[in-house]
Amino acid sequence: MIKTRKMKISDRGLYLQDSELINTNFNVGSHYRYIIDIKTKKIIIVGSESESDNTVSKRNKKNVVSPVIDIRSNQIKSVLGLFKESKAEFLQVTITDNKIIIEEYQEVKNSLLNKANKFIKKITGKSKNVIRITDILNVKKISQIEMSVKQLDQAVGGYEQTSFLDYDFNLTKNINTSHVANSLKNLDIPLKILSLYSGAGLLDSGFKDIGGFEFVYATDISKDACLTYSKNIGNHIVNADITKLDLKNLPDAQVIIGGSPCVLLTNSNRKTNLNKKVKVNERILDIPENILLRKYIETVKNNKGCIVFVHENVGQINTIGEGRLIKEIKEELADFEITIDLHNASDYGTAQNRKRSIIVGSKIGKTNVIKPVLHPIKTLRQAFEGLTEATPNQGDYSKARPLTLERMKYVPLGGNVFNIPEAIRPKSVHSDYFKRLEWDKPSITIVNPRKSMLLHPTENRILSVRECARLQGLPDTFIFYGTLASMQLQVCNGVAYQLSLAIATKIKEVLANTFKSNKLAFNL
Repeated sequence: MIKTRKMKISDRGLYLQDSELINTNFNVGSHYRYIIDIKTKKIIIVGSESESDNTVSKRNKKNVVSPVIDIRSNQIKSVLGLFKESKAEFLQVTITDNKIIIEEYQEVKNSLLNKANKFIKKITGKSKNVIRITDILNVKKISQIEMSVKQLDQAVGGYEQTSFLDYDFNLTKNINTSHVANSLKNLDIPLKILSLYSGAGLLDSGFKDIGGFEFVYATDISKDACLTYSKNIGNHIVNADITKLDLKNLPDAQVIIGGSPCVLLTNSNRKTNLNKKVKVNERILDIPENILLRKYIETVKNNKGCIVFVHENVGQINTIGEGRLIKEIKEELADFEITIDLHNASDYGTAQNRKRSIIVGSKIGKTNVIKPVLHPIKTLRQAFEGLTEATPNQGDYSKARPLTLERMKYVPLGGNVFNIPEAIRPKSVHSDYFKRLEWDKPSITIVNPRKSMLLHPTENRILSVRECARLQGLPDTFIFYGTLASMQLQVCNGVAYQLSLAIATKIKEVLANTFKSNKLAFNL
């Protein structure tokens, strides 16, 4: 920070002359463009290389040239009018090398400015304000205007056509905004996310931890999953049945994420169910059992702010009806350029062979999550390193009944239900049932460990909730809540943590590069 001082609210517009501006990127003659968010009364100023844009002007006084920022557009006047309506008494200006922040304040109790000036002079020997107002006055901030200093817009004179950016990212055409690409990367503008079928928040965790995203809404039908989500991601989640929600009234968001369940996706029943459920010439999306997938699509279509969506599901979604379901999804969301990739969590550093279909729809160009090259693959032994009884959720596993315990004893490393003698073997059998994991390999795809009887490598028990969480790549700080049965379901529903980070990173990168594409502008 170079300087902080007070500023009067003027009906003329925004006028800033300060000797310290010469020490910043606000040099006389530089060009700038400003962005307004009326909802939050925030103004962000970003640079422009175009000479036709607004210019930092100058004032000569005693042979000293000072840069002047003079914005008199109706938009600026409207924002300042809102400041007055909210009973702001003065503005505080903070000047840094590449940013100016203007915030409105009101005094909590009577404190005179001259007292503040005397206080400053006593400490610094100077009569001008050089420290924060909050250090000398009992005030509270009620809103702010934020400007990027290097580059401005609309500096002198009246209003000319300018493209603006607000958090709704409404699409317009034929406006070149490539000049703000680098500035956007340095602006802390959170991209809004709406999350559906959020579960415990496994997909959401990557977006939360990568930064730059703001969750405005999440929902799930499981009360326990919502509790886990609220403890780890945020309390914006709503416990609700999505089929009973008014999807048109959900908050606008640039990004919509989620993975809706689909009844046709298991290996054992997808072909049988498809033949039974879908009539001749009927769309797969239209069968009653696919209502949850339709609700996801409906939300994306109705959300005015959405420019990117992410839908995750098991890999089999790609092949249902020999690709018919994917074709129907693309037809419904024709406004988006859709890419579909199958990703294995082990490729991203997770100790689990877990394949998920990641469908990304974008209005800002093709979006592929690029698979990294990782060698060697992470093993179960590495994933379980450092686990103790004190690790959260490590004691959360179902205790085996005598017959179940007896069955476990027959299963060797890498073995399964077929190693159990026929006399006591369960009737329902498949190769991953009673599967005993191996130390020096990644895990198989984990599902509910109680239902699948997923066995510890050396102990005769199923995996704990924490061990499953480790195989999902989650940190031990991510703690599960609710009943044991619920936690066992929560931890196995969703993408692995490292894959969610990769998805979030790609979405953030694509949105940051949007301005470079020259395809979109963002307007109030």
